[in-house]
Amino acid sequence: MSISHLTGETFSQWAEQDGELANALAAVQDLPAMTNILSEFLCAVQDDDWEPRHIAAIITRDPAITACILKVANSSLYSLQRQISTLEGAIAVLGLTTIKSLVMAASVKSMSRRFGLTEKLLLEDAIGGALCARALARKTGRYDSEEAFLGGLFRHMGKIAMNNLAPDNYSRLIQAVYNGEGNLAALERKYFPFCHAAIGAALLDHWHFAPALVASTLYHGDPPPENPIGQAAGTLARIVAVADHCCRRLGIGLRMPQPDLDIVGLAASRELGLDADDIEALIEETRDAFEQTRDSFLGSA
Repeated sequence: MSISHLTGETFSQWAEQDGELANALAAVQDLPAMTNILSEFLCAVQDDDWEPRHIAAIITRDPAITACILKVANSSLYSLQRQISTLEGAIAVLGLTTIKSLVMAASVKSMSRRFGLTEKLLLEDAIGGALCARALARKTGRYDSEEAFLGGLFRHMGKIAMNNLAPDNYSRLIQAVYNGEGNLAALERKYFPFCHAAIGAALLDHWHFAPALVASTLYHGDPPPENPIGQAAGTLARIVAVADHCCRRLGIGLRMPQPDLDIVGLAASRELGLDADDIEALIEETRDAFEQTRDSFLGSA
């Protein structure tokens, strides 16, 4: 599959041209949906006149997410003198940005049919990528920071999908990568009829996420220089690519960190105008943010 040469405006159009994408689009029909409050929640928080009462009424329909948010609101990170017992109170304490982050992370967690070490690492990877992408978007001013958070959060959604569809095959794939039997892209196609980028993008398209987010998920590993996906999606893909490498350098979601990974030399880093000092500052900020919030995002895992 040569996704960097695809044209067209939608994932479905791309799938008509490429068998791997068509396989991915067919496979997502067998995957569980994210929490059923997600679409309504995202619509509600996009309203400039949103009200805590309305947001709370939506979230409360998912007990797991409700419990997670209340736990965070009462954690030492927000050390208050009084107990927060309502979602409206939690929203007032945490703010909409944190609430959105918690809902999205909990929604990713809900995708997993089981939750062991593999699933924990995948969720940590998603959270780390989200935090780093948000920080990078803020630093560069090149993209909306909350949309960048989603781009980082969902960049490896395809890995979660693979693990759900065929957990034994996914375990063999991860072991093969760990054993040095080949690169991830080649090994993915040995065990699945698609790569994780393809099925991740297919899944977001299936859920009717914004086209820029679908496209950036498809291209996150290798943003195309010609930008056939449009300027906005191309910028998001570059932010997500840099965030992904920062997480790998730190070892977030991996068995081992990769301290010698070159991030400055990435085309995405150059195109975003990042130098070595920028990258080191971003890595430090990501490390601190992840260490401070990982337990909150992971909930009771």
